[in-house]
Amino acid sequence: MKVIDIEKKPESEKIFFGDFGHYLRVDEISHDIARKLKEASEGNTWFAKEVDYKSDKTRFAELPIDAQRAFKLNIAYQTLMDSGVTSGFSSILNRIVTSSIWSILYARIAIEENIHAESYSYGLSEVFGHEATETLDLVYNDPFVRTRMEKEVELFGEVDKLCNLDGMDVSEDDKKKAILKLIIGIYLLESIKFPFSFLVTFTINDKYDNAITGFTKTIKLIAHDELNTHVPTGKNVMNILRKEKDQGFSHLFDNGWFDATALEMVTYVVEQEIEWAKYLFDGYEVAGINSSISEHFIKYWAGVRLKDIGVDTPYAKEPSSDIIDWFNNYKDINKQNAALQETTNTSYQKGTLKNDL
Repeated sequence: MKVIDIEKKPESEKIFFGDFGHYLRVDEISHDIARKLKEASEGNTWFAKEVDYKSDKTRFAELPIDAQRAFKLNIAYQTLMDSGVTSGFSSILNRIVTSSIWSILYARIAIEENIHAESYSYGLSEVFGHEATETLDLVYNDPFVRTRMEKEVELFGEVDKLCNLDGMDVSEDDKKKAILKLIIGIYLLESIKFPFSFLVTFTINDKYDNAITGFTKTIKLIAHDELNTHVPTGKNVMNILRKEKDQGFSHLFDNGWFDATALEMVTYVVEQEIEWAKYLFDGYEVAGINSSISEHFIKYWAGVRLKDIGVDTPYAKEPSSDIIDWFNNYKDINKQNAALQETTNTSYQKGTLKNDL
């Protein structure tokens, strides 16, 4: 890949496999939704150190041991995943995007994922000092956390192998299938796995008298990025590739390959998340959440996410519930919880967008 190649002109940019010289220009935009998502991302810009963790520092010890355990395992996993996604977006996915506006959007998403990973480490350091290392080291020392990103690493690696190495005897369809599987994998990570991790933090804070207000505020900011920009990005990319023939991917949707692959992948994610929930809660007591509540939450969102990309699934039969309504309300950064007034208000004013995507 040349750093920049001005011999290539962007008359007809495609999201993937286009003729792209990395000359970023937005005088002619291939998809207006990408511009809107980029602007949504810009409207919610925030930084790790703007969150105040003073309350968490004094009150975290009030949590029961089982709640502390679930929180630490969960945040170690989140740090690992956001670090991996940052690396994957920056070094692999952004190298195969061949559209100016989508390249800009994915670059912004990579920056946001970096801020997410940094914010977890910063919060842990603020609250626990040198003892934060013990929690962050769970990615090495806890066997369940160690395996939490294996599938995503595999998907990024397959795209890298097929699309970015010269001399490979591989068909274009094999490359396209690898890209679609990666996009599905990222989408399921951000739209099912991450929301479940958010639910864990929100529930612990809510049920234990707002003992982790700083961490909760950070997770609300992260949830806004993921669910208002990152998830719609994946959804829109897949729907564009399905509908627009000139993108070169529609035959993989028309012949049923995509739908079957997405269903297989979401089934695997649901099974893995249910096992993770059992590891967090079975044999332990955390107020307001258990593996049964978690299973319902995971299956519900699996149904919603597949429906959003046009895939029929038995998970669509999972009904909504009070826990879904509570989660949707609690995560909204524009609805201040009075109990969170111990923290600063700066970030809660962010995310008020002209376009509700």
